[in-house]
Amino acid sequence: MKVMIAPDSFKGSLSANQVGEAIKRGILKGMRNAHIEIIPMADGGEGTVDVLLQQHHEAESHRITVHNPIMSPIEATYITFTASDEQVAWIECAESSGLTLINEHERNPMNTNTYGLGEQIKAAIERGIPHIMVSLGGSATNDGGLGMLQALGWQLFDIDGKLLPPTGNPLLKVENICDQYVPASVKNTRFTVVCDVQNPFYGPNGAAYIFARQKGAKDDQIAILDQGLHRLCEIFLHQYGINVQKVDGSGAAGGLGGALLAALDGTIVSGIDTIIQLNKVEEKVKQADLIITGEGSIDHQTLMGKVPFGIAKLAKKYDKPVVGLGGRVDMNLESLNDYFDGIFSIQTECLPIEEAIQPTIASTQLEVTAEQIFRLFNRLI
Repeated sequence: MKVMIAPDSFKGSLSANQVGEAIKRGILKGMRNAHIEIIPMADGGEGTVDVLLQQHHEAESHRITVHNPIMSPIEATYITFTASDEQVAWIECAESSGLTLINEHERNPMNTNTYGLGEQIKAAIERGIPHIMVSLGGSATNDGGLGMLQALGWQLFDIDGKLLPPTGNPLLKVENICDQYVPASVKNTRFTVVCDVQNPFYGPNGAAYIFARQKGAKDDQIAILDQGLHRLCEIFLHQYGINVQKVDGSGAAGGLGGALLAALDGTIVSGIDTIIQLNKVEEKVKQADLIITGEGSIDHQTLMGKVPFGIAKLAKKYDKPVVGLGGRVDMNLESLNDYFDGIFSIQTECLPIEEAIQPTIASTQLEVTAEQIFRLFNRLI
């Protein structure tokens, strides 16, 4: 039996590759003659760079100095690799603009910006990379991508026509933008925006009202940020003829999706679909007899573009049986059963979550669960 293991990481516990190796050990205990291939997966968020580095052996990692969300210098990484005979740079916005880069008392989207992301992009462009893929998620910012644009050469002006400096959140004061001095190399670069949220730019379901609170904003600040995004939407519409409010995902990462879409002519795509394509997973699914996937929690959010859902959809496309393993599994499986042939929790005993997520325990539980499943498979075939 040819078994393909294509899991996401179990966040806070095991990497996708560690999950795959634990499942493999269990399978071989239950079915010694199984032929197994591990394909670590990600959905464009945390852990995606590691997955791409594993699957693209020629990929290079580049470390540069940029500014974090409060404009302190930090080290950030981006990677380059070849896809479809084209050089590509993959940049995670969380590497430069992430919430984890600043202390809790510093978290306030009224004061943070995405300037560092612009510096990452600029470094890749200066290396001559023609196609830049920016994955969104985990940001500490709600600046509509204006800090990023400043780093790439855009000029921002306030209501009095004064040039705004690259400090704080420029969204609060911007009234006009100018791209006259943006280098041609920036304008000639192709941008792909990788995200899995569908939120609009502003409004009740927009970047500020849905995400700013978890970044440290208070209720009155959220309203101000939302007004700023509404104003910026009008600026983008006037400048570039694109109404970002009408594009799903424009509100991702505090409005970064909208800025990449309008000012940089980017295209927004699904994270899991992109990783499936880049890692040529579809061809491997065709060759497999059984597919195993999983993530830390399999629940209603799994259907919102998470790794197990993407893998299960692909398996069903080719009528392949697919099994999901999770540290936690939602009891309401009705919607998930349309895509999975079986979903199993790995919890072999009742443990507090702090104990259950310990790497050695999670790894053992994955191994035990996989062994039991394949002991049954071995009996049936």
